[in-house]
Amino acid sequence: MNAEQPAALGEDGALQARFTRMEQAMDPELFTRRIAMARFNPQTYAAAFESYAGLFRPALAAFREAAAADPSAAAQRLADLLYDGFLAQLQRERSEGYRELFDCRFTITSLTIPALLEQKLPAAEQAADLFLARWNRAYPKRPLGKATYKQICDGFHKKFCYITTAACVSLGRGEDCPELGEFRAFRDRWLARTPSGRAKIAEYYLFAPLVVEKIGRSGRARDEYRRVWDRYLAPCLADLRAGDRERCAARYEEMVCRLERKWLSPAP
Repeated sequence: MNAEQPAALGEDGALQARFTRMEQAMDPELFTRRIAMARFNPQTYAAAFESYAGLFRPALAAFREAAAADPSAAAQRLADLLYDGFLAQLQRERSEGYRELFDCRFTITSLTIPALLEQKLPAAEQAADLFLARWNRAYPKRPLGKATYKQICDGFHKKFCYITTAACVSLGRGEDCPELGEFRAFRDRWLARTPSGRAKIAEYYLFAPLVVEKIGRSGRARDEYRRVWDRYLAPCLADLRAGDRERCAARYEEMVCRLERKWLSPAP
């Protein structure tokens, strides 16, 4: 054994000890916490995020220590801990008859990833990317989005952050066109009053700005919004004008799901 080996072994042991502290500091509630989607607004989101970030803080402190020693290894370990924790929780819920991925997905995108990105470390960014890539490979039909706390807060206020508005603006109809008025009336006067409607609206408010941002940076936004209009939005309008709100809602939900898979899933 040469003189360098004991030191190397010592460093490896210290890193493993940091990993152990990180794992032990992962509060189980990080994986069970759910946000009230039906009341998802700037005020409730701020409070929910601060509470969740407090739960995450001890594990993130241990993560920062590990990242100082080996950023890539720390990023991989944290990504694995998060993935395994959420997967175990999903399996427990399914064994109890709860089969929806919706709430868990909403929690990760609105709370877990933003709290991790608040660390503002390259290793935290890497951990988020590793976790998201693994999740999106496992659940390609319901991918997660990557956003900071600030980006989500900004999404509540930006006029052009939503898909329908972005499509109308891109195609020259403007943000106050009659078609948008019809969609808003459908949302507020019918969809928001259905049993699952408010949760669907909350999901849309969370994920749609992430989709729009990706489309905007793609260099082919106009072509994409033309396709969205022709394939989904124009038929949705026809449904509304024919009085078939259920068909409009189903078609619109299909549009959102397909756009999420296309623009939020990792590139092959």
